Amino acid sequence: MAKPSLKSKKPSSQAVFVRQTIQSNLLEGIVEIPSNLKNRLVEVILLPLASEKYSHHSNKRAGSPLKRFAGAWVGEQLVREDQGNYEVREELI
Repeated sequence: MAKPSLKSKKPSSQAVFVRQTIQSNLLEGIVEIPSNLKNRLVEVILLPLASEKYSHHSNKRAGSPLKRFAGAWVGEQLVREDQGNYEVREELI
């Protein structure tokens, strides 16, 4: 059986991909950008996965708990109560 050519005009699951050049700061919050690639023009390539085994997110790459749960509160609005009086401390020299 002959392998399909990546240069073929017909779309196939093996030949479909997206390749785009964009500013790396547009990817912040989506993927972790190394410091040497921040605020630079980068090339992004999206390829389909051949199997479902890679479709689940790994807990190792889940990010900080703050990133996972920020904005998730759906209850009543949180209000910070008055903190009251505090002692006056001596100035540091």
